[in-house]
Amino acid sequence: MGSMYCVTLKEPKVLEEGYRDIPAPGKGEVLIRVRRVGVCGSDATIYYGHHPYVSYPLVMGHEYAGEIAGLGEGVKDLTIGQRVAVIPHLTCGKCQECLTGTFNFCEELKCTGAEADGAHCEYIVMSAVMAIPIPDSLSLNDAAQMEPACVAYHAAKRGEIVKGDVALIIGAGPIGIFCMQSVKALGAAKAIIADVDEKRLELAKSLGADGVINAAEEKLPDGVTRLMGNTKKISVFFDCVGQKGQVLDEIILMAKRGTRVVTVGVLQMGYDIPHLPDFVQHELRLSGTTMYVPQDYREMMEHMRAGRIRTEGMITHYFPITDVIRVFKEYIEGRKEYYFKIMFTLDD
Repeated sequence: MGSMYCVTLKEPKVLEEGYRDIPAPGKGEVLIRVRRVGVCGSDATIYYGHHPYVSYPLVMGHEYAGEIAGLGEGVKDLTIGQRVAVIPHLTCGKCQECLTGTFNFCEELKCTGAEADGAHCEYIVMSAVMAIPIPDSLSLNDAAQMEPACVAYHAAKRGEIVKGDVALIIGAGPIGIFCMQSVKALGAAKAIIADVDEKRLELAKSLGADGVINAAEEKLPDGVTRLMGNTKKISVFFDCVGQKGQVLDEIILMAKRGTRVVTVGVLQMGYDIPHLPDFVQHELRLSGTTMYVPQDYREMMEHMRAGRIRTEGMITHYFPITDVIRVFKEYIEGRKEYYFKIMFTLDD
C-alpha cells in the first residue's frame, strides 16, 4: 500500500521522523487517514518518560480524528471517505465488558498513543467499532477534541449530577473546562472552577463558568465562600489536578458531610492525603473515573452540535504533523509561549 510519514518517540525526549508501511485493515477493522491530532497533558508525561504504562519506542497521539480510507472484511456500516472521531482503544473484543460496549473495563485494554502506537502518522488501523462517524456540522478540530471532552463528560457522569447541584471543578485545563461544561449539560445549576492561571480562568468564563477562583490569589475555601456564602453549598467536587493529593486533601477539609468527590486528575504514587480519616468520618463518596465508553462519544456529539458543550478558544496553536519534534522541544520542553490546546494537522 506504500509508505507513510511517522514520528516515533525512540526514548524519553528523543523524537525521530521516519517512514513505515501503510498498514492494511484486517477483519472488522478500518484504515483511518489521520487528519487532526491534539496534544494532551499525558503526552508530555510520556515524552519525559514519567508515564507508568508506557514503553519505548512509541508513536504518540491519542486525541485524533480523520477519514475512513479502507475497510476490512465484514465492515458494513462505514464508508470510504466518511469523517470519524476515533476512540483510541485496543481491546480483546471477547470479554463481557467488550460485548456490552464498556471497553474501558476490558482487562486487556491498551490506549493507542500510550500502550500501543498512536496517531503521529498519516494512517492508522483501528477496530471499526472505535470509529464514530461525525455529522457534517462538526469540524475535524472538534472531532479530535471529543476524546478529552469525553474523559471529562464520563467523569461528570461519575459525579451523579442531579438538577440543582452546585459543582466545584479544581483545575481549568482542557479536561477541567470540558468537565465544567459537562456538569451543566447534565443538569447542574452552577459550575465553579478554580485554577492558578488567570488566562485559563478567562477561557472558562467565556465557555460558561458561573464563578472562577484564582487559587494563586485567594485560598480555595475563601473563593467558594465569596461565591456561595460558605463552603458547604458545594454538592459535588471534581479534582482535575490529582498529582500528590494536595487538592483532594483540600476538598476533604471543605466538603459538607455526605457529598460526592470525583478524582479525575491522575494521582501519582507516594501521594500525601493527611485528612483521609475525615473522608471516612464525614461519609464522603469518592469515585474514580477512567476514560469513556462509545455512548459518551455519541452523547458528546449531540451536546457539541446543540452548543451545550463548546470549544471556542480552546485550540490556541495549529501545526503540521511535520512540526511534532519542534513543538515538543519548543513548547512542551521550552515553554516558548502560553498555549492551551495544540492541534496537529494532516492536510493535503
